[in-house]
Amino acid sequence: MGIQITNPASISVPIGAVLAWLKNYTNTPALPSEFIECNGQVLNDAGSVYNGQTIPDLNGSNRFLRGNATSGGIGGSESHFHTTGLAQNACANAPVTSRKCAPSTPATSSTESLLPSYYEVVWIIRIK
Repeated sequence: MGIQITNPASISVPIGAVLAWLKNYTNTPALPSEFIECNGQVLNDAGSVYNGQTIPDLNGSNRFLRGNATSGGIGGSESHFHTTGLAQNACANAPVTSRKCAPSTPATSSTESLLPSYYEVVWIIRIK
């Protein structure tokens, strides 16, 4: 007598695995009950080992996922500043003995997105 597998993804994906999900992609089926979106909510599911724990907010905080030897930590900066121009040095032609020169034009900086092209996904986690 064979075993009928109704949801093969649930068997091959370990509990705690985080996956990318194309939630709003045409013909994407509903999320199976073994998975939930990673939206920073407290899990209320007695059938899960994570019952009562806060699920990481991987969608609302718009963070990249980074591989590491441990997991659960966060880091990085909410904004990035980059110098967009070099200061014009008024000392370029000054004698070497003159140490009191200063840039005549200060360097400028701005906030810019330096992200490569991307496709947005919803992060989900297997909870049971």
